[in-house]
Amino acid sequence: MQIYQRKHVLSALFVFLLSFSGTLFALGNSSIHAKRAPAANLHIEKKRPEIYSGLKCCTCRESFDKCDCKEAKEIKAYVDALLESGISKEEIFYKVAKKFSLNTILDPRAKADTEKRLIKDAGKKRPQINAEPSYFDFGKVSKKQGTARKTFRLQNQGNSVLVINNVRVSCGCISASLKTEKNKSPYFSVSGAPLGWQESIAPENFAELEVVLDLNDESMGTGKQIRDVFVSSNDPLYPQIAVRVEIEIGD
Repeated sequence: MQIYQRKHVLSALFVFLLSFSGTLFALGNSSIHAKRAPAANLHIEKKRPEIYSGLKCCTCRESFDKCDCKEAKEIKAYVDALLESGISKEEIFYKVAKKFSLNTILDPRAKADTEKRLIKDAGKKRPQINAEPSYFDFGKVSKKQGTARKTFRLQNQGNSVLVINNVRVSCGCISASLKTEKNKSPYFSVSGAPLGWQESIAPENFAELEVVLDLNDESMGTGKQIRDVFVSSNDPLYPQIAVRVEIEIGD
């Protein structure tokens, strides 16, 4: 009986020691990570301004680090995640351009190097989207006019089929519709095209992007107004482009 009790005590003591040593190990690991975290965070904080200074939002005139528009926030979140992964500055620029657009790269050298890499990745056969024009100024327009319209030409200058998979706008006061040889889409708003929607443009062919401004919308106050339309496609260099309209609203 005494031998059995002694074995039971020893077993319990062994289990306790294992549990205690595991706790110490976990605390030690936590301490190590806690010591590493500030150093890692400091490295990211030092590197972030360097990356941000080489980027821009596709649509905003504000410097990228100060801009808080939807596109800038999305790009910043992606960049911060890449910084935490520890990859190089060149690799960050490449990944940002591939996900958003080559137009997001402001640094001339980084943009040229990234463009060469994207072209190499895409191969000889690739679609190339081009908007003509990419900017239009309506000038001064009376609010009594009700609406203002402009049609942009989207051409496929590449040698493979261009697939447009989304059209969205920057404000509820503007809408946009895409017309191809066969179809004309509904007018899309801020939420963009429904999931699964797409239109194709053959090489050297074009589509028409009709943009409509509602001058009576509550966001359309008097004075100068700037709005954007975003077009997403399978162009490997410019997966998203923006066309911009400017208007001065009079009474």
